[in-house]
Amino acid sequence: MIAWSTVRGRISGFAGTFAALALGVTLLATSLLVYASAAPRTPERFAAAPMVVHAPIAGNADGVVKAMRPWSIAETDKLRADLAAQPGVTQVVVDRGFYAQAVVDGRPLAATDGHNWSSALLGAYQLIEGSAPDADGELAVDAGLGLRPGSRVPVLTGSGPVEMTVVGTVSGPGYYVSDEQATRLAPGVVALGVWGSSSVDIERVVGERGAVVTGDARKVLEPEHDARIRWLGTQLLVAMATLGGFVTVFVVAGTFALQAAHRRRELALLRLVGATPRQIRRLIASEALLIGVTAAATGALLSTVAAPLLGRFLVRSGLENPDLVVRPTAGPILVAVVVGVVVGLAGSWSAARRSARVRPMEALLDAAVESRAMTPLRWISAGAATVLTGVLAVLTASADASHRVDNALFTAMAAIVAATAWAPVILGPLARLVTWPLLRLQGATGMLVRGEIQTATRRTAATAAPIIATVGLAVLLSSMVATMREAYPQGKARELNGISVALPDETPGLTDAAVRASGGAGDLTTRVFAGSSVYDAVGRASFKATGSRLVTFADGVSQTVPVAQSGTDLVLPRDVVRAHDPSALTEYAMGASASSTSSIARFGSKVVDAQTYAEGEYAEDMRLLWLFALVLIGLSVGYTGIAVATTMAMSAQARRADRLVLARSGAGQGQIRRTVITETTFVVGVGALLGLGVVVPALAGMAHGLTEETQTAVSLHLHWATVGWVTGACLLLAVASALVSARRRT
Repeated sequence: MIAWSTVRGRISGFAGTFAALALGVTLLATSLLVYASAAPRTPERFAAAPMVVHAPIAGNADGVVKAMRPWSIAETDKLRADLAAQPGVTQVVVDRGFYAQAVVDGRPLAATDGHNWSSALLGAYQLIEGSAPDADGELAVDAGLGLRPGSRVPVLTGSGPVEMTVVGTVSGPGYYVSDEQATRLAPGVVALGVWGSSSVDIERVVGERGAVVTGDARKVLEPEHDARIRWLGTQLLVAMATLGGFVTVFVVAGTFALQAAHRRRELALLRLVGATPRQIRRLIASEALLIGVTAAATGALLSTVAAPLLGRFLVRSGLENPDLVVRPTAGPILVAVVVGVVVGLAGSWSAARRSARVRPMEALLDAAVESRAMTPLRWISAGAATVLTGVLAVLTASADASHRVDNALFTAMAAIVAATAWAPVILGPLARLVTWPLLRLQGATGMLVRGEIQTATRRTAATAAPIIATVGLAVLLSSMVATMREAYPQGKARELNGISVALPDETPGLTDAAVRASGGAGDLTTRVFAGSSVYDAVGRASFKATGSRLVTFADGVSQTVPVAQSGTDLVLPRDVVRAHDPSALTEYAMGASASSTSSIARFGSKVVDAQTYAEGEYAEDMRLLWLFALVLIGLSVGYTGIAVATTMAMSAQARRADRLVLARSGAGQGQIRRTVITETTFVVGVGALLGLGVVVPALAGMAHGLTEETQTAVSLHLHWATVGWVTGACLLLAVASALVSARRRT
């Protein structure tokens, strides 16, 4: 009852905590809803097949990449015959996939997937116009591509362009050729569709040669491209949830601590009338529970609106597949609500513990002066956070590219906690230094500001905490991208040393014909299997073999070949790779001739200089990084903006008695406003300065790691534009909140 009355009576004081928790639950529930909706699903190509038999799955050493080991032509024929002989089986359809891309008016079309004609049954695709391809050189195409029966088009394959005749249009995506021609273009098979028998009988026939999937289990056949896009979206969702969780706990803990500091006399009165420390802790926890439940319920409702919007944004940004449909489900929302309530209780723990130590005699004091700036627990927390920051900075410097950004973000989070914990120690000397000129310029105003800060360092530190988080996170994210955007192209350009490069132009890779026309040399990219592992491999014309190995190629044939190791990839003879993988493409060709630009354009290729290649190679990565950074910056600024406005308003409310004393002592409204503005500007300035300081360990570690990786000197790059606008926004918001609250209270 007391907790409810307290929350209702101090609704404005708890507004910031409520908003932060509600936003946190909204963000978490939205992320979980999008993640659940983006889960793998049965590909449309296999939707009509009641059962699918797929090849064995192998993984790489890290367990990150998984792929199906293909069957050879002989193994496919044998398995197909065994399945067809099973009683009740009415049809067995082989699925073959290969690279194919039509070129119209000198430009490659977007579709790049080729299939055998009979595989159209797997997706129940129908012939719309013309006839089915049944001979070499005949082609059926997706009706949406705009090609009509009778037209002649060059179709790019792994070896080069092939002139083909369109004989029909289909309701399914991609290109379709006769089964005989598809067997030559894609001899390896990883999936067969089966109709007419029970899965138990089919599993008995398949045995160890593969696996049988039905229903939702057919999602294992999802294309690797779709899985990668979903992985990118998941990274952003995880980053949003992680950052949102950190900022929520940070803001909630800060606002509860500030609220408890402002209520010391009220809590002391409760102690004076007989309340025990346990009852005080229970009161604070009950208030947190009430706010947590209502904020979590509000956030849950908001997430049902925000999740579809986030899903559409991810699709437009290329971070989710176009078929994503976000639907509200109870599970993710319930998880977010529970987490929100727990976060609210956890955020109030420190405030409840401190409030329980309030002495009854403090109710009789006329002045609320902090007895000490640092408590033993705060000293320990500050030291631990500082040590953790150093350890994480070292880990950032030594981390590989895939973990460097995450480590830098965790380093900054630890540094933010450390800076906030050390703030009361820093504020006193800094206040004396900064306010010394004010004593001469503004006289009484400077003296009041200095006295207030020095006698209430913990409250001032709590007010500056959201500024530290806002500036620190925003500057870190933008500066990381700025540092990487310069480091990676610089390192690649140094490595190339002026060499021209042939690149794909609206194609997934270079065909053999394009490589020959460019005059350069490049490696074929493929995937091979050795033992129970899958490897990315390249086919190189000449290399120094370090041994030999039995590998299984894309056509399902196993062969012992000379190999060399290049990082985690295998290097194989180029001619061997081409013989076993007709769809293998070259990623780029080094040493291309600039004069060959016009001759290779018809192959969907282009020639660029070393600097252009270096910048273009990382252009997509930088686009995604900037997108990640902008989303997270907007998230952190929006989050902490609430905290800035709330803490400034609460601080001004706590100074109500001081404003009244000034007014009754003859101070005019202009003098009171100057005092408020000066104090607020000092707090924002200190917060911004500490916010810049927290990014230094993370950026230093990142710069060192990039220097080692690129073998070029990489220096810190603070994104000063972000520093300016974030600090300015915090200052405007803080001053406005403080002035409005001070005016109302005065």
